[in-house]
Amino acid sequence: MRRMLMVLFAGMTLSLSTLALAADPPPDCTDKQKAVDDAKASAKTASKPDLSSCKDMKGKEKTDCEKPLKDKAKEDGKAGKDKVKEAQTALACCKNPKKKGCTP
Repeated sequence: MRRMLMVLFAGMTLSLSTLALAADPPPDCTDKQKAVDDAKASAKTASKPDLSSCKDMKGKEKTDCEKPLKDKAKEDGKAGKDKVKEAQTALACCKNPKKKGCTP
């Protein structure tokens, strides 16, 4: 009888604890997901230089025209990657606030 009561008590405790965990709604991270998607899209377009203004030039003149545009695109690409990384970190912290490196 005593053993049956102990098993019944343990079973009730476990079932109630799972209900308590299931009662917590998951955090709404749709805005963070949108920020990640936007950052990825902008990083993709920023890393490609627009060389249409140098299309009609030839030789050294064309090279001199393209170089600053390519350098700027490279810098923009790096900045875009950093922005994506920050957005992904914010999304990960939204989904799991107890994750290492997240501030409450």
